[in-house]
Amino acid sequence: MSTHDSHTLHITPLAPVHIGTGETYEPTQYVIDEAGVLHEFDTGAVMAALDERDRRHLLAIAQGRPGPEMIKSLQRFFHERRERLIPVGINRIPTLPGFAALHASRIGQAANVESGGRQVLNQLEIQRCAYHAATRKPVLYGSSLKGALRTALLDRENNGRRPFEKKGLHELQGRLFRYRDPECGRQQLERDSMRLVQLGDALWQGPADWPAADVRLAVNRKKAPVRDRHGREIPAMAENLAQFLECVSAFQTRAFRATLNLQRVEAAGASGNLPARELRYSLRQLADACNAFYRPRLTAEIQLMQTRGYVAAAWVDAIDQLIALVKPRIEAGDVFLLRVGRHSGAESVTLNGARRIRIMKGKGQPADEADAARTLWLAAGERDQRADLLPFGWVLVEATPGAADAPAWPALEALCEPWRAEARAFAEREASQRAERAAILARRQAEAATARQQAEQAAARAVAEAERRATLTPNLRRVEDFRQAMAQRAEELRGGKDRQNTQYHQLAQQLARDARESADWTAAEKRAVADAITEWLPRVVDRIDKEALKKLRLAALRGDA
Repeated sequence: MSTHDSHTLHITPLAPVHIGTGETYEPTQYVIDEAGVLHEFDTGAVMAALDERDRRHLLAIAQGRPGPEMIKSLQRFFHERRERLIPVGINRIPTLPGFAALHASRIGQAANVESGGRQVLNQLEIQRCAYHAATRKPVLYGSSLKGALRTALLDRENNGRRPFEKKGLHELQGRLFRYRDPECGRQQLERDSMRLVQLGDALWQGPADWPAADVRLAVNRKKAPVRDRHGREIPAMAENLAQFLECVSAFQTRAFRATLNLQRVEAAGASGNLPARELRYSLRQLADACNAFYRPRLTAEIQLMQTRGYVAAAWVDAIDQLIALVKPRIEAGDVFLLRVGRHSGAESVTLNGARRIRIMKGKGQPADEADAARTLWLAAGERDQRADLLPFGWVLVEATPGAADAPAWPALEALCEPWRAEARAFAEREASQRAERAAILARRQAEAATARQQAEQAAARAVAEAERRATLTPNLRRVEDFRQAMAQRAEELRGGKDRQNTQYHQLAQQLARDARESADWTAAEKRAVADAITEWLPRVVDRIDKEALKKLRLAALRGDA
């Protein structure tokens, strides 16, 4: 007999979802192209993509004095070299036009300068969502999903009652799930109902080449209008707040899949400290609790957003169609709503009747407590956007027995399809550009291989030259130094010539004089001087004819006079 009921959960995001990890895309880890696509790269790829001059420039910036100027210089450095960095990207994410424009206006700039001269830098970090390290696709953590289930089940047990506990959430949960001993107050966590609920991470199941996420702004909007003394509605100060978030995109049909196991302790013959029998939940009880808790929240939030004119009408229409579509399956108990991730709203993570939400006020003022939050965090494309916004965190969950695939549901596919058009277009553009980027990388790799080969050959020549020079006498090494100096000067002049009696003419005169007048020059060494001057002086100095060479008495060096 099986000791657990196993189910597969097929999850369709209905709104942008951000489950964070504390990681961010730093401005030195990504660039944004003209189409608004974010290209993530790693530091190793950066060094390989840059040429030697840029690598030296980057090193010079990094070795500078830490502070705002260094950060701004680094931001500008990567932004200005985005064309070189784009082909080595390891991940690509679409952004909304408003974010791309905001990023371009802020990169490498100070947001403001305080009265003391301290620069306040623009924060261009993007909070990234949880992701799978190998695929770089988003993950919905099982702990987040399980937390949302727990909230709904606790609300079911509380049934809207006002709690009497003075120490808050832990005591309340212990009482509702009956794992806290009321006599001594000790918590027996082995009796916690959620101990029998095992839920794995939900992994991406959509097309591998599709963008699973995009970058949005999270903006703060008041639930009730703020008015001036004349009764006119004005933006609240909090509405200046905005965050950059990577979010799972809405209406991606069955984009995630997770495994849910419900332990059956009776079948396992377990005994001892166990959750109360009536708190050992079935799938149907889980689904009913989630729908009872989250569906009214969704309805209330939509009504509020419509009243304030915030919400995108197309999204509301899609949700209305979805609710009508899933109603039979909700009643059957194999489909339910959840709300997960950041900015899910205080009402979606607290219990009906038991809410005590802290309302922060101005600096130095004590916080208030209320049974509802006063603001909404909504997904936007522009910082000052006040309409066509979306809420965060809503997902639809379908459950199938065991490891079974979800049955075909053409109506759900049709409902989601218009919302997938941009992702499809993005994937098609990426496919067409992939070959171009691969060609660029192949060309760079070939150039790098050629450069390495040339460097190796130059190093081998340098070694051979050093070995050859080691066999020369000091006088012949001086002749070699003269040849090299004249060759370098000829290259610098690029066909031009120096005037007579300037530096290089005088260098030849001095060498010829020393070879003639010093007793330690052999006949062979003197001939080498004459040959070197004859070969190189006319190339570097103007009007060096036979008469000019004759003045250097080269014939005497050759032993002809």
